[in-house]
Amino acid sequence: MRKVIILLLAVAWCGTATAKTTLYRDKWGVPHIYADSEEAALFALGYAQAEDRLEQLLKNYLYAEGKAASVLGEQYVEEDYRQRVLRHGEIAKARYGKLDARFRKLAEAFAAGIKHYMKEHPEKAPEWSFEPQPYQLVALGRLVIWGWPAGQALSDLGRRLPRPPAFGSNQWAVSPKRSAEGCVITCIDPHVSWYDAFRWYEAHVHGGRLNVYGFAALGTPAFGLGHNDYCSWACTTGGPDTADVYEEEINPDNPLQYRYDGQWKDIQVFPIEIEVKTGDGKKVVTRKVERTRHGPIVVREGNRAYAIKLAYEEEVGLAEQIFRQNTATTLDEFKAALSMNQLMPQNVMYGDVHGNIYYCRTGMVPIRQPGYDYTRPLPGYTSKTEWLGIHKMDDLVQILNPPQGFMQNCNISPDTMMPGSFLTGDRYPDYIWRGDYGDSNQRGRRAVELLGSNDSVTVEEAIEIALDTYIDDSDKWCRALNNAWQAQKASYKPRNAELPRAVEILSTWDGRAEADRIGATLFCHWRRACRTSLAVPARRIESRRPLPETGETALLSALDKAVSYMKDKYASIEVPWGNVMRIRRGEHDVACSSGGPPGSGMEPLRAVGYEGPDENGKFFARSGQSCTTVVIFRAPGKVESYSAVPFGQSDDPNSPHYFDQARELFSKKKLKQTYYNDLEALKANLESQKELDVPSF
Repeated sequence: MRKVIILLLAVAWCGTATAKTTLYRDKWGVPHIYADSEEAALFALGYAQAEDRLEQLLKNYLYAEGKAASVLGEQYVEEDYRQRVLRHGEIAKARYGKLDARFRKLAEAFAAGIKHYMKEHPEKAPEWSFEPQPYQLVALGRLVIWGWPAGQALSDLGRRLPRPPAFGSNQWAVSPKRSAEGCVITCIDPHVSWYDAFRWYEAHVHGGRLNVYGFAALGTPAFGLGHNDYCSWACTTGGPDTADVYEEEINPDNPLQYRYDGQWKDIQVFPIEIEVKTGDGKKVVTRKVERTRHGPIVVREGNRAYAIKLAYEEEVGLAEQIFRQNTATTLDEFKAALSMNQLMPQNVMYGDVHGNIYYCRTGMVPIRQPGYDYTRPLPGYTSKTEWLGIHKMDDLVQILNPPQGFMQNCNISPDTMMPGSFLTGDRYPDYIWRGDYGDSNQRGRRAVELLGSNDSVTVEEAIEIALDTYIDDSDKWCRALNNAWQAQKASYKPRNAELPRAVEILSTWDGRAEADRIGATLFCHWRRACRTSLAVPARRIESRRPLPETGETALLSALDKAVSYMKDKYASIEVPWGNVMRIRRGEHDVACSSGGPPGSGMEPLRAVGYEGPDENGKFFARSGQSCTTVVIFRAPGKVESYSAVPFGQSDDPNSPHYFDQARELFSKKKLKQTYYNDLEALKANLESQKELDVPSF
């Protein structure tokens, strides 16, 4: 089968090579592409992505089209079904021809680069390879963003369906007046999965209007996060409400009808056939999707059915919008790109070489009729709950150059982005604001503290802020524990003789989740134990109010429990954090200085998500800081940046770039120079150089 695919690729390869493009790779294996045109640059980007991660790239296209089970087996049937219900492949294929002709040409150049690599290296293609098509990158863009609006819809259903996992990220921007460099400094810091479709691809692409450094979803040619010569763009989860759920009244005499404006309407039923790889060949699983005028039905309960309606249902323009962001040279051009409304509900933060910092809580937001609670299922039987169009970008929450000189959004409410923010919920409809007024978190509070207390941020300090491991509120918890021990040590009967030492460790810990801190390990297990006790008064602790005796006892009892756990798992309560919190990939395994697992109350700016503990009490990182980047806009033509990813550039276990950034950068809290627009520095740190023959398009 693979030989047939490669033959087809060879036949499909047409056109005469008209230009050469240089694909440099720096010492980290990161590609730097220098080309004469945008088409040539994106051809080389497709080639580079395939060279580094071909199998995962092809899997991403399968995920998007709902065809993963055909290759990966029965465990993907439900996921394939979900994507087929959302029709990513179907819509992308049908509407691809409606995209801007210029963008289609660029998409086709990118796909051609992938095919060229597969033609050159048939031995690298998996047995199940297929010929990538340009529309598939559009389908993949839909897959990447739909977790956000679909998650909003599912949250309207309450507990009827499990909610998708939450995403978290950081972003901040400092204006010239608060920068020691006299220019804008920005931080791009998304926290997503380090695996599969959400693992970013790092590159620098230079050709035509393109001169961008950043991170793309693997299998797409546009940089969702990054910077060019003029501006940077970052995203964090949070945004206006872009989806609703409709409660449909089902005909008791006909389960395939629902009531709408006094009439029974037919439910549309579409069969879905999912091809599944089995141990002895293939089989087909037949499912169906039911749709009302509002969208697919996701739950039935007696004579009620719940259909989700998403503003993005027919949209295919995400990659085109991001490409326009990538080539923006002014704030007006960037805002014009955002106004395409293709990006999922997000906090978008921008900085530029002209001295501007800008924020917009963006998304494709339906105009709703008043009088309904849009956080709950809406009556589907009446046209009175139908949407009235889509809000223009001017209606959304946004701010330009706040007088405070900085802003941050670490998945928090806009009114807590900086002290004295004039962004308040009473100025917007609830569904545009979409958030609790005054809502912040550990990361948001820490960002405000660090940025607000420094009116002359240096490059070194900006990097330190991006990688900060201090646990906000840890001092309050440790103080409350010490007070509880002082009040009860004469009467409390500890189960462990080490309890006084445990109190001492936490009382003297500096609150940082560094690899060498023993206090961080003890704090993690103590806070996890605290979460299992209803008697622990968390709100009183964090507001510094005195605790009742029962609360004091609960804190000490939880610490006793943590001590017992640590003695059992580690034979000691004095265990460095890096012994417990690990980054592992294949046979590689290193310590990590970062926040802790769920339930630990440890979410510093350097947040990492873990799985575990395993039988030895160790946790292994799987998500969190995924492409931390600090950008300095010194002057036009003088933009510099620093970045790091959790693992490395390559998916090949035999590559030196499979784990090098984890070992040399991420585990050591360092960022690397990106060599953006510094060809001399790049060549001084060069691993390889390759000339690619690019066909005409």
